[in-house]
Amino acid sequence: MRKGMLITVAGMALLAGTADVRAACIPTQDCASLGYKYTAAQCPDGAIACPFDTSKFFCTASQTCNYAYVAETCTFNCRNVGSSSCVRNGTTYYDSCGSSKCSTSQTCNNGICKDNITSGICCSSTDYCGQTNDLTESRCQSYYGMSCYERCMQVYKVACTDMFASCQASSGTPIFQDCDYVDGHYLSSGSFYSCE
Repeated sequence: MRKGMLITVAGMALLAGTADVRAACIPTQDCASLGYKYTAAQCPDGAIACPFDTSKFFCTASQTCNYAYVAETCTFNCRNVGSSSCVRNGTTYYDSCGSSKCSTSQTCNNGICKDNITSGICCSSTDYCGQTNDLTESRCQSYYGMSCYERCMQVYKVACTDMFASCQASSGTPIFQDCDYVDGHYLSSGSFYSCE
C-alpha cells in the first residue's frame, strides 16, 4: 500500500510539473521579438509576413541597403520618392526618384515647379537694352520710387533666368527682340524675348 501511494504521489508531481511546463510554453505574438520588424519595401529580395500582423515582415535574404537616393534629392528635383526603400545607419534610402511633381507645362527650379514661359517680357538686373544704367536707374527711382528691376517684376513678375530655363527646357534658344516701354519710360531690365 505504501508503494502504491508513493507511485501516486510521484505521478501527481510529474503531472503538475508537466502542466507548469506547458503554461510556460505559450508562444509570443509580438512580431518584432520574433524577427518580423521590417516593411515589405525594406525586404526587396523577399519576405515573410508575420501571422499576427501582416504589415510586419521578416526578410528572407540578408538585408543589405544598396539604394542611393534620399528624399531631399528627389525633392530638389521636384520628384516624388521611389516605391522601394530601405534604412541604412538610420537614414531612409530609395531605389529611385519617382514621378515628377511638376505638370508638363512646368519646369523644376531648385525644388520649385515654375510655369514654362518661353517668350515675352522678362526682367533682369542686366542692361540688355544698351542704355546708360545710371541714367535709367535714376529715372526709375524718381518716377517709380524703386529700381528698374523691382518695377519690372512688379509689372510682369517674370525673371529672365526663369524664362531662359523654360525656353532651353523646350529645346529652344531665347532671342532678344526689343526693350519694354512702360508708362512712357524704357526699363533697361524689361526686355522682350522670343524662344526660337
